[in-house]
Formats: sequence, structure tokens, C-alpha cells
Amino acid sequence: MQDWYEAFLKAGAENRATEWILPLDKPAELRIDGHLHNVDMTADANAFLTLMQEILPQKQLKHFEDDDGNDFIEENFLFTIEGLERFLGTLQRQRGQLAFVARHPRRGPSVLFDILKWCVDHEASDMHIREGKFARTRIHSQLEETDFFVDSELFKKSMTEILPEGKLEIFDKEGDFDFAWEEEGIGRFRVNLHRTRGIHAYTFRHVKSKAPTVKEIGMPDILKTIAESRNGIIFVTGTTGSGKSTTMAAMLDHINNSSDRHIITIEDPIEYTFQDNRCFFEQREVGLDVISFESALIHALRQDPDIIMVGEMRNRTTFETAMTAAATGHMVISTLHTKNAHQSLSRILDMFPIEERDNVRKDMSECLRAIICQRLAPRAGGNGVVPITEIMINTPIVRKLIFENKIDKLPQAIAGGEKEGMMSFNQCLLKLVNNGDITEEVAMQFSDNPQGLRMNLKGIFLSEDGALVQ
Repeated sequence: MQDWYEAFLKAGAENRATEWILPLDKPAELRIDGHLHNVDMTADANAFLTLMQEILPQKQLKHFEDDDGNDFIEENFLFTIEGLERFLGTLQRQRGQLAFVARHPRRGPSVLFDILKWCVDHEASDMHIREGKFARTRIHSQLEETDFFVDSELFKKSMTEILPEGKLEIFDKEGDFDFAWEEEGIGRFRVNLHRTRGIHAYTFRHVKSKAPTVKEIGMPDILKTIAESRNGIIFVTGTTGSGKSTTMAAMLDHINNSSDRHIITIEDPIEYTFQDNRCFFEQREVGLDVISFESALIHALRQDPDIIMVGEMRNRTTFETAMTAAATGHMVISTLHTKNAHQSLSRILDMFPIEERDNVRKDMSECLRAIICQRLAPRAGGNGVVPITEIMINTPIVRKLIFENKIDKLPQAIAGGEKEGMMSFNQCLLKLVNNGDITEEVAMQFSDNPQGLRMNLKGIFLSEDGALVQ
């Protein structure tokens, strides 16, 4: 640890500081009794870089060294200074100012700290802990045994530490209890406590704490423009496992780093946790924080949101409340289990009796901002997956087609709307094949119109009037 930074931390500890803020090229600050106090210390670029190379976890150091100048906030990590308490460190850029912020954890480590840290360090998605057994983890879909043995005494102590106060009686009565636990500096987990043949057991699911960027998930930049809409409704659609939650998280990450908004998310379960940067987040999990999507969405309208993200549009009641929010100046982002834009609108209309559908279409023509449909295809060479995307933006042409109930004409409008940022699946597939991201064989498997794609790959296209263009 750099001597000058260690002295800064010690000075703060002596004055009972709760936050140590080290900006780049500006005086350092201590937060004492809720107020910020300047310190006669400034870190120039060389001093800041040297400290970051010494203190940051490897994955955060890479982000720092590959910095693109955009605002961001990294996840917390733990570090210690001999003779002082533990610290939570966060690297961030807010409104263009790069800074390293240290705080004291709110509580000490739980008895499960080492097990959970090992789980996260090894990128395990799940951890199974049972009395009298070695803990097991699921890493890249494979279940593996660890060297962590959990006896009854340790398990019972963990229950007193991590179970929400007053909930042990519910578990004793029902035999199952779901809750959330944050091991500071390690991560957030969804937890199920249960009994199996009279023995206590946990299942921990690691909740991703750092949302990816639009660039990192390989989606087009037009998603940033769509996310910046001030009101209306945006749908992200696709089958289960197609990456819908990740796409919404990337859009919210962009908003968090580019504008000042109050964002409420309603999810089952929470997929990504967000740290406030420019935005103020409130994340509510169905079953833990609220009884249902419908209840949370209704109450969200009374909580002064700018943006409401609804994990899933399950029924007519949820949709009607979302439309009310969109029509009253809020922006709503949600998902549908549909394969394309055309089917998405048809699915919404199917929620309503025939006599109500004209009014629903008219409302949708005004409130809809975009429909983003996606699928995941294997990358050429077998290294990961690539998103295949159809993007429909509610341009005047699209709005007119929806209003006039010409939804079957939407695919042609999407294909002809490249200048407005729209993209059909075939246009996306053609680009991915030409870039070498996927093979032609895979492209044909994922195309809704393989014959048309085969012509496109040969350089043959059809104009809007059906004429051949080469």
C-alpha cells in the first residue's frame, strides 16, 4: 500500500470518517458526521495509477486501463490496512470525475464469508451448503464438491447471522424460506433455506452485481438512443434464455451513467444489482420485497419514478398498469416471451376482448417506443454466443401501420428502416456472417426467412416494390 494513501486512511480513522474520497487531480475529501472536508492531498495521474495497480482486483484494473472516458461505477471489493479496520473500495467516474472511494462495511463478515468468496472467485452460479457435508458449487453447469466442510454448529451460527430477524419461526413452520443476503465486498445472493430428511440446507444463487455495457453484450448502439426515451414503453422480447434480462440491464447501465433518473425495477428474481451513479435505483424482488408484479407496479406510480423496469409482462392487468404509467410521462421497460415484433403486438392484443382491441392498438401506436427482439446463436469457432437482433422503432410509418391495424406489414417497415436504426433478423444475420461472427449454416437455422437470407448472402435483394436489386 502506498504510504501517502495509508496516511490518508489513518487520518480519516482518527477523525471517525465514514467515507474516504480520492479524486484524480483534485483534493481528497473525508466524510465526517455527514459532511465533506477537504484534505491537503492531491493524487496526480502517476500517483493514482500506481495506487490502482496495487489495490484494484485484476478484472477492475483491466477496465481502468482500457478506460473509454464514459461514466461508470464498479462493484465494491474488500481491502485491509494493517492496524485499521476493513474497507470497501469502489472505483468510479461520476459526471466525468474519476475517483476511488473507500468506506467501512456496515457489518463484519459472516461465518460463510470464505465459502461465498470462493464461490464468487471461481465464477460459481450456485452454492449448495448442507449440515454435515462438504459444500458443493455449480461452475459452468457442472456440480463440483469443495473442501469446505459445514458442521451443525457452523450452520446454526450462520442462521443467526444471515436470516432476516424474526423469520426463523416462518422457516420452522413451513420448512422453506427465501431471502436475500449481501456479503459485503463479495456479492449479493438469493438464498433458499430448507430441510431435507430433517437436515438443514442452503442453496445460494449469486446475483450479478455489475451490469454489462451495450458494447460488452454485442448489441447495436441504437439501444442507447432507445434507452434515452423520456417516456413510453419499450419491450425486449425472446424465448427463455435469449438474454432479455441482460439487454435490459445494459440499457439501464447506460442510463445510470448518462442521465439523472429515479429507476424502480420489479423482478422475479433480481438478475443484476445496480449501484447508484447518476441514477437512484430501487430494486424490488417479487416474493421478498413485494407480493406480485401487479402490486409493485401499482405502488411504483406513487413513488415518483422516471423509469420502471418490469421483469415480465405476465397478464392484462400488468400491461394496463404499464400503459397507464407510459401514458402519464413515465418510461417503462419490460419483456415478452415472443419471437418477433409482429408476434409481440399480436400477443398484447390477444390479452383483450375483440371489442377492446382497436383502442389498445391506438394507445400502443402512441405509447410504444421500440420492440427489441433477440436470439442467441453459437459464435463461429465455438467460443460463446452472439446476439441476433430485430429492432423495431415506432417511427411515423410504424405508428401508422399499428394505428390502421396493418401489423402484418411491419416486417417490411423494419427492413426498410435502417436509416432510423431499425434492423430485421435477416439484416442482422447477414452482417454477422459477413463479419465472420457466425457461420452461414447457423444463420440459416436462426432465420425466419432462410430463402431470403440465402439470396442476400449472394448479393441479391428485393426493393420495396418487389424488384430485384444487386
